[in-house]
Amino acid sequence: MGGAERKQSIEEVGRALRAFLGASDAFDEALGSVLGLNPTDVRCVDLLDQYGTMTAGALADLAGLSTGAVTFLLDRLERAGFVRRVRDTQDRRRVLVELVPRARSQLSELHAGLSEAWRASAQHVSVADLQIIIAFLREGAKVYEAQVPLLCSQITRGTGSRTSGGRAAIRAALKAQAKAEALEKLEKAAHKLQAKADELHQRAGGL
Repeated sequence: MGGAERKQSIEEVGRALRAFLGASDAFDEALGSVLGLNPTDVRCVDLLDQYGTMTAGALADLAGLSTGAVTFLLDRLERAGFVRRVRDTQDRRRVLVELVPRARSQLSELHAGLSEAWRASAQHVSVADLQIIIAFLREGAKVYEAQVPLLCSQITRGTGSRTSGGRAAIRAALKAQAKAEALEKLEKAAHKLQAKADELHQRAGGL
């Protein structure tokens, strides 16, 4: 493969990956609409579905949220009947968070069509090629994760306003929000790539 052809192929991979992530985001938005959850709620529910029972602090780290934000989020999800807080059987002082069985079953049902479509698509790919795809997706997850601090470093702190402290506070809040949204978007993409890689790895083992 010549240099020009390789460059074109790499660019095409980038476009295909953006389309893939965009379609995945659209699916998550539709999922949130069905469940009556906002995007951050869906992300945290998905993390609990992927990784199982964990502390609120661990969920906050995975989701890129503050512990305070996660506390309010879990209160909301608990009232809606999606999660519950339980005592750690090994350490009664520690509180864990988990999906309730009904929520896990509902998620499984809503993902059934997507899972079946993935299985059908994977049938047309050899095990060797699936392993290559898995390795690429896992590497892609690492690439996204590595870009998070680099992107966030581009968001400079405001110097403040000489005439209006209120305007300075608004600018600071907007920049903090932009930083949080950028971090969440990149981490979400990284987790999606890792999840798809794991899913393909499982399917490759079953072929």
